[in-house]
Amino acid sequence: MVAAKKQILTVKNIRNVNMENILQSILQNPNITRSALAKENKISLMTVKHVIDDLIEAGIVVEKESQGGDVGRKPKVLELSSRYGNIVCMNLTSRDEISFLIYDIYRNLQERRSFLIDKEETYKEDLQAMIRVIRERLSELAGELVGVAVFVPGAYDESRDLVNYDLVLGLRELHIRSLLEHEFNIKNVLVFHDVFAAARSEYDSEDPKMESQFYFYCGYGVGGYFIHQDVAVSGAQQMAGEVGKMLVSMEGEALDSRTLEEVASVRAVRERFWAKGDKSSLPEILKRYRAGDPQAVQLLEPILNTIAKVLYNLLWVYNPSRIVVDSCEREYGALIAEHFRDFLKKMRNEAIPIHTEIRQARYDEYHMMRGCFRMTRNAWIEEIADSV
Repeated sequence: MVAAKKQILTVKNIRNVNMENILQSILQNPNITRSALAKENKISLMTVKHVIDDLIEAGIVVEKESQGGDVGRKPKVLELSSRYGNIVCMNLTSRDEISFLIYDIYRNLQERRSFLIDKEETYKEDLQAMIRVIRERLSELAGELVGVAVFVPGAYDESRDLVNYDLVLGLRELHIRSLLEHEFNIKNVLVFHDVFAAARSEYDSEDPKMESQFYFYCGYGVGGYFIHQDVAVSGAQQMAGEVGKMLVSMEGEALDSRTLEEVASVRAVRERFWAKGDKSSLPEILKRYRAGDPQAVQLLEPILNTIAKVLYNLLWVYNPSRIVVDSCEREYGALIAEHFRDFLKKMRNEAIPIHTEIRQARYDEYHMMRGCFRMTRNAWIEEIADSV
């Protein structure tokens, strides 16, 4: 991993940082005063005055009298202009459905809908049909669109505007960012590897942040992401973290090595049970496993052991402060985390003690897209700071 270069401070980028921080403060606390902004951001009132005056002149921030209290002079408070409205978050990580959420800039959910993929149509046609629904809904909401975030199930090559399509074949040769820039007439379109966005959301939720975190996701796809000292390690061609492509051998299996995704994904677990004539849903399987059902234990235990071995090896490679385990099936993620903690107790190394924290993901990123929203809003704020 290459160390990040130290930023050379200039008057312009110091001003931009101050403006970005002030905008973040206003978003977190609408109706904040200038003096509160100065105190919160540890800058002078004169610095706040210069930044706020520029933002008011540009029509981005408005200042008005406080509505609170009836006695004495009412302080003036600040808020973003009502012209700024919404951020669209689109989830394209499933083979079976596509979905979207619309948030206002304060992260209040305005709309949430899902659409089954129509086998009679192309993936692009399904996507364009959803975009028409989004545009219609946006026309009913106050404020203009300020950003679009897209959640995709693999690495995204920004230079070619293409997504790794092995999980969702319809993404092949689909230039997603160009399509959305045209459809929404907006430049702030960001495409995120789903695992990266979820890892970032979990890492940023900690205060203070831990030194490093490895995020492991086991859903319909399997992936991971390592963040060290606030820097996400993506590797050459943005492919670092594709742990689902690791070759593994499962105990008691005569088959040659398969990928971890072929062994441990939600789909793989269900197919393993279906091959035995057991058509139970995954929640039912997990419930039976916890109850000690012999068949559930026999079929699921080798999968959990395989995942634990992979995480154990990754622990020695990355030595993270924390490993976060996640899944689209929350109970599956919880079981993986519990099983791995038990595995670590058995593998305890007296010479080199392991102090890594193991926990389940806090947020349902795959349905709420918190990380995507946050990074897209940040990009919009940076764009404002550069242009004002």
